Amino acid sequence: MRISHLGPRGTYTEAAAARFAPGAELLPQPTVIAAIEAVRRGEADAAVCAMENSLEGSVSIETLDLLVQPDFELAIAGEVTLAIQHALVGSAGIDLATATLVYSHPQALAQCRHSLATLAPRAQPRAALSTAGAIEAAMQEPGTLAVGNAFAAALYGATVYAGDIGDARDNRTRFVVLAKQDAARRGDDKTSLAFTTQHDRPGSLVEVLGLFAQRGLNLARIESRPTRQQLGTYVFFLDVHGHRTDPALAEALEAARAITLWLRVLGSYPRWTQA
Repeated sequence: MRISHLGPRGTYTEAAAARFAPGAELLPQPTVIAAIEAVRRGEADAAVCAMENSLEGSVSIETLDLLVQPDFELAIAGEVTLAIQHALVGSAGIDLATATLVYSHPQALAQCRHSLATLAPRAQPRAALSTAGAIEAAMQEPGTLAVGNAFAAALYGATVYAGDIGDARDNRTRFVVLAKQDAARRGDDKTSLAFTTQHDRPGSLVEVLGLFAQRGLNLARIESRPTRQQLGTYVFFLDVHGHRTDPALAEALEAARAITLWLRVLGSYPRWTQA
């Protein structure tokens, strides 16, 4: 199996891909979109993309926006959850008290803001496309720091100045696996969908959500994004336990289609239950 993911080597996304499919051929890409495009072109069988973090919410807005594009051909075929442990790293011999710059992905910087204020009080945050890319950049600029994982630090020859510097414990990121078709029913599944409501009718969102509650279907996640068409209108993303072919869920989806402006099933896949 060939899995594309956000690179360079040493990203959390690479670790998630390896956890999802041990032994798979991992194909690092410069951006999330490039990882997805590799699947669309047939160069990879699946792409692993960060979706949400337990502390900061949505990780990759571009993934959400791509999922609802009219010509988007891929489906969510799996998920994997990864425990996140950030480290403060850099080249050897840095005085943390005088360091003036720290690189990392915006999510990682947000998750460590209080620790960084204590450990490196003068270091200004600088956004990078990935935590591994941040370490790579820091190693090219003597005296600068980065927030990333210990594996990437070893990969790039960086010194670890402090380990597990996240401000909160039990930091986890959920990744989705995108492929040309979703997964067959396993019996413990999850289905993701997106829809827009009748924006000018009071209670339209509650009406849609009620269709699932009435059938005893558990909602695992709900999130909204602007439609990019009109101010105050939104696309709602919903995760529900069950496979799209389960009778109760299939019935709920059919009923929802009748009262929404637009609805797309993004995919059904086995629910990740590993610790």
